[in-house]
This record gives sequence, C-alpha cells and structure tokens, in this order.
Amino acid sequence: MSRLRRDETGTAIVTAIALMSVMIGIGLATYSFADGQQGQAMRERQRESSFNLAEATLNNQAFILSRRWASSPTSYPGTPSCSQASAPAKTCPQPAELAATYNTKDYAAGQKWQTTVWDDAAGDFYDRAAVESPANSHYDANGNNRVWISASATVRGRKRDLVALVEIQEVFEDIPKRTIIAGEFKLTPNGNHQYVLTVPDQFSDHKVTVRCNPSTPGCLEYDPSDTKNPQIDPPAAVEQGFTNQDALDDDTKDRLKERAIADGSFYSSCPTDEQLNGKVVWVEGCAVGQYTKSNIWNSPDKPGILIWKNGILELGGQSTFNGIIYHLDDPSAPAGTDVLRLRGGLTVNGGVFVDGSGGVDVGSNKVNIVYTPKAFVSIASYGTAGVVQNSWRELPAHSQ
Repeated sequence: MSRLRRDETGTAIVTAIALMSVMIGIGLATYSFADGQQGQAMRERQRESSFNLAEATLNNQAFILSRRWASSPTSYPGTPSCSQASAPAKTCPQPAELAATYNTKDYAAGQKWQTTVWDDAAGDFYDRAAVESPANSHYDANGNNRVWISASATVRGRKRDLVALVEIQEVFEDIPKRTIIAGEFKLTPNGNHQYVLTVPDQFSDHKVTVRCNPSTPGCLEYDPSDTKNPQIDPPAAVEQGFTNQDALDDDTKDRLKERAIADGSFYSSCPTDEQLNGKVVWVEGCAVGQYTKSNIWNSPDKPGILIWKNGILELGGQSTFNGIIYHLDDPSAPAGTDVLRLRGGLTVNGGVFVDGSGGVDVGSNKVNIVYTPKAFVSIASYGTAGVVQNSWRELPAHSQ
C-alpha cells in the first residue's frame, strides 16, 4: 500500500495573511498613537493661542488705563466690559488691531475676547466671587489708584482667563512759581490796602508777571506809591515775562485735561459752584461763568487747579479758592479784555494764571491773592499704569 503524501498547497498564503494582519495592527496602533499625539499638540497650540490673545487684551487694557484712568463712573461709560463685539475707542482694546496681530490659522476660525475693569475694594487677591460681584464698581471707587483687570480669550473653544492688579502713578507737574502770570494786570478799586501778597523770602521770587510792557499805559493798573500798605506786597514784586509763552506748555495742558476727563471733572458747559471743587477741573464752552456766592473750594491740604478755556470767569463773594486758577484765553480775547475777574471778599490761596493777552482784574475789600507754596507742588496728572508685582495670575476656566 502506497503512502499518501500531504498536499501543502496554500500554506504560504495563510502565513502571509497572518503576517499582514500583524503588520496592519501595528500600523494602525502606530497611526492612532501618532494621531493622538498630533491632536494633543493641536489642542495645546490652541490653548496657547487663547493664552496669548488673553494676555494681549489684558496688556492693551492696562495701556489704555495709562491714557485714561478709570477714576470715576464717567471714565468708562456704557457697558463695563470690552469685547471683540463692543469696544469703544477711548476705553477698550481695538478688535481690528488685535485681529491684525493675531491672524494665524487658529484665529482664522474666529476669536472671542473680553476685558473688564473692577475696583480693588475686595483686596489684593482676586477672589472671583467678591471681585466680580454685581455690587462692585467698574472704576477706582475707593480712590487708591488701583483696579483689577480681568481678561479672557477663546480660540477654537479653548478658553483662558487672566487677571492682574493695575496701579496708576501720579506725575506731579512743574508749575511756574509765580503769584500771577497774565497778559496784563488791573487792580480795582485803587485803595490803600494789600490785595496781592507775593510772600517773598530770601530764597524765592514769586512776582506778578505780565507779558505786556510795564511802561505801556493799561499794562499795570495799580498804585505802587503806598509803601506802608502796598497793594502788591512788596511793591517791587512786578516783572515782565512769559512773552509769547503760555503759563503751561501744551503737553502739560493735555495731561491735565485727560485727568479731568478721567476724574469726571471735565465740563463742556458752565458748571455749578460745587463742581469747581477738584484736583483738576477743566471747563470749556462757558461764555460767562459767575460764582459770587460764599464758597470754599478745595482745602489748604488738598489744593486743586481750575482750568477755564474760554469766555469770562468771575469769582467773588466771601469765598476762598485753595489752589491755582488758570484761564487759557483760547481763542485769545482782544488786548485789554479782563477775562478773569476776582471780586468781593474772595481769597485765592495759591496763584492766578491767564494765557495770551488776556488780563486779570483784582480788587475787593480784603487780600485777594496770597502765594501759597503747596498749591504749586500738588498739581498732578496721571502717568503710567503698571501691573502690581505678584498680582498677575491665571484663573480656572469660567464660562462667559
């Protein structure tokens, strides 16, 4: 009986299929791993894109606070938050600028961001419930020159939240130490009485300074003959100066105007008696401002500066103004016009400035102007806003 031989046809195919199955399995596993790594890298990149945008909006908001500090409810009118959909030019980062800077593929699908200013009444640690309380203010309500900024950004669904405590620095302005600077000076009535005390000492010279030629009729109208009760004490404290020059330069005036806007003490029409109080008060568009009631504006410890752009300003009554009264005379009134008039029992503890050819008319039954040093070293504008050290941090994700 012959032995039967086994038929091994097709064995190689089975082996090849087995090997291919193993190789496909390894390939799929490798592809799945690589794809997972790629997805993880993409998600991390998108989170970084959100972080970068959030940090940019926070820094932008801090820079804007340097230009206009949130010191009053009117500093940031309207909605308390800025976003890519609502961004007033004066108070918010600008969406077009951010979109132009952050324009890579991740941002192409759309970007969302938001910043909000909060008072720091809750303290130096950002407790979300306390700081973001509806009762908290969206400006520096406690007046300590500090506010919180919260900034969030979402890119492709990845949201990042950042916060920082921001502090503004005050810049004390260099104010000319003169009792009066004006185009011309008039004192009425011409009685035997002291009206202007320049308070000279061996170190200082706080003269009455006029732009006109003192020898020209109408330039200096007062009686220098009485040396016992001189109308200007001392009688020789008069000079010509600041010819073709304003009392303050344009940059200083711009900074003070911005502070008045930030503080809510900028007025485009005639303010009330009470509204003349403040560190920096700016008034324009008031043709005739008469304040002849008995008032006390500011205080000896906290003097201010009243800046009056145009028109006529008259202060009187049994009043006291602590600080500097500054009339810009813009546009300049005709020569010989007394744009600033100090009447009655008014006393200015500080100084009086009038730009251009405009004049100041002083006269009453008591001393009207007393040079007071503190008034000249207390005038400050807002400087740079910067992040307080160790206050910057990222918050856990929180829905908008």
